[in-house]
Parts: sequence; structure tokens; C-alpha cells
Amino acid sequence: MCTATATLAGSGAIDEFEAEANANAYYLNGRQWAHEEAASTASAPEARLTEFKRMADCDPSAVGTEAGTGVCLPVSSPAEFSALPGCEGEEPVQPLWMRERTTATTAWGPWRNVMGWTCPADYTPVFTAEDFRRLPLAPPALAVQPATGEHLVTMPAIAYTQAPAQTLTTDLLGTPVQVEATPTSYTWDFGDGTTITTTSPGHPYPDHDVTHPYTRVGTWTITLTTTYTGRYTLADDPTWHTINGTATTTTTSAPITTVEAPTHLVQDTCTTHTC
Repeated sequence: MCTATATLAGSGAIDEFEAEANANAYYLNGRQWAHEEAASTASAPEARLTEFKRMADCDPSAVGTEAGTGVCLPVSSPAEFSALPGCEGEEPVQPLWMRERTTATTAWGPWRNVMGWTCPADYTPVFTAEDFRRLPLAPPALAVQPATGEHLVTMPAIAYTQAPAQTLTTDLLGTPVQVEATPTSYTWDFGDGTTITTTSPGHPYPDHDVTHPYTRVGTWTITLTTTYTGRYTLADDPTWHTINGTATTTTTSAPITTVEAPTHLVQDTCTTHTC
């Protein structure tokens, strides 16, 4: 693996980062450098402190070259694309070169290489699991039956939710992104040490399928963790892409109190005596 350290200079801020010559690092750095390249191009040439150029190689005989340092001037005829590895049928993107100056009136420094050959796919933003988890997903409501908040010991408590798919819009490195989050599993923590995971959101009585009987008196809360899988599409690309990871939301019920209902033997009926 080849490692080179480059200085990222754009809108006044300078960040040091390592550019590793492998697919994953190119993927991230390609996006990063493309953002800086676009920012430089957007400003007036006379005001720029950073300029970028795409070139296949450098000319070791050019004036201003520092032999062995990788600091070169542009060449007029780039290398043949056929000599490079394929990019799944797409034409590779030429290496990126940069030059800098301290003020708008000082001379430019020499051109230097900041990134090697890349593929067009390296510049497509990827919506990661971390990005997914930062989205403000709305937790679904959690319902419990009986809804009175008081339950008899050993009688099943019924839990259910309604968790529709959610569509959100966000921004990824300046690119509008639409994200679709779909609930796929539900984890029910009943607060007494019992936890179950289902693919069903549960249903109310009489179609209930998520239940739990409390075996002793007490006060409990049910915590529902809903797990979502996601997919996204970019503003300029209608293709849906799967997000490699999941996101979750958490919902907590109102307190549930379990009570006992003791029985009594009476001589007559309950209409005659208080039971």
C-alpha cells in the first residue's frame, strides 16, 4: 500500500489527511478533493489562492520540477487510458494536481500531485450507516392494552405499534439525498427482565400477537426499540442504493401497575354482599 500526505486547502481552512492508495481511501478522498476543486473553480481566477488541474503525469524536464519529490509542472499530452486498470467499463479520471499562493498578488507555487488515478464511482457520495443513524427518524407510538394503566397479575398485557416507512431528505457533501427508512424488527423490553424481538409490530385485541403476563405486583414500563433498514437515492441519480447498516428509534410506554384481585367465599351472591 502506498501512503502520501497531502494538504487540503479550500475556503481558507487547511486540513491534514492521509490519502491511502486503495479503493476505499480513494472513494473518500475523491469526494473530498472534488469538493475543493469545485469550490476553487467557483471563485474568480484572479482571487483564487488554490488552483486545480487534471493531468495524467508530470514532465520531469519541465522548469520548476523538483526531482524525486513529485512536484511537477503540467504536461501537454497525458498517458493513454488503455494502459490503466479498468473502472467497470468507465473511463478513469486523471490524477489531480494543485498549486497554491499565499495572496492574490503573489506568485503561484509549483504544481504538485494530490491524488492519483481514480474511477468515476469514487466520486459518487455514499450514504453510510452513520449518516442513517443521524437522521431524525420519528419513533412510532406504543400502545398497551388494557389502556387503563392497571393490569391484573398473570393477565397478559398486549403491546402493539404502527410504524410506517419514513421518507426524509438531507444533504450529503452538497448533494441532495432522499432516504427511505423501513421498519423491519421490533424489540419489546417489558421492564421485568423479559425482552422479545418480533418482525410483527403487534396488533390490538382480539388479533393480538405480542403479549406478556406480569407475574408479580409492581410498576413497569415497556420500552420498544424499532429497527429500520434504509435505502437512498441522489438528486442526479434515480437509482435506489441500499444503506449498509441499520438505524433504531426508542419509545417508552406510560407506567403500568400490576395488582392482585383476591377471591372471597360468600354465602350469598355478589348482588347481596360486597365482593
